[in-house]
Amino acid sequence: MSDRDTFGPRLRAERERRGISLETLAAVTKVSEELWDGLERNDFSKWPSGLFARAFVRDYATAIGLDADEVIDEFCRLFPIGDRRAERIIRAQGELIGHPVTLEKDQVPPTGGRRASDRAVQEQARARRLRLAPRGVAAALDTAAALLLAAAASVSLGTPFWTTAGAVGLAYYGVATVALGNTPGSRAVGVLQQRVPALFAIHDRRAHA
Repeated sequence: MSDRDTFGPRLRAERERRGISLETLAAVTKVSEELWDGLERNDFSKWPSGLFARAFVRDYATAIGLDADEVIDEFCRLFPIGDRRAERIIRAQGELIGHPVTLEKDQVPPTGGRRASDRAVQEQARARRLRLAPRGVAAALDTAAALLLAAAASVSLGTPFWTTAGAVGLAYYGVATVALGNTPGSRAVGVLQQRVPALFAIHDRRAHA
């Protein structure tokens, strides 16, 4: 089978390997299960194209913990629906009328006036929270572990706590990176994302309003 044929099934396999259901994915991204099911079957008959399609693929990749840029590059290479030429056309039109156009990478341009613009800002903020939440948890776990080790070492050696904490902190991150390729906190969060993905879901408060 070609890379094109296996693109969607490979994404589905990665999602299932992480224990993330389509229902959870739809709740996190605010995009219908039907659209994600189509992506995993390489069926884009109900998908938008260009910037919009790439924005959806970025949301999918981010939500299941893949490298979004790599997934989007492969998507654009394999499927015409991800054609990046639309962005060049928009920029060229802007230059013709003397109005420079600035588009963030794979950002869906807001349409429909102020309400749509506000909605786009909210979606961008939600995407940032989705990316930063696991990192924040991992950092908190690593900091707590390093401080506990420092406290134990300080008591047993009779050395000042903060001096000990500095040395332990350097050793903790250095040894963890060499031995594990990552910090214990990051590895713990990776396991949690696979087994309990709902812990990192960003809920839309508007749904409860």
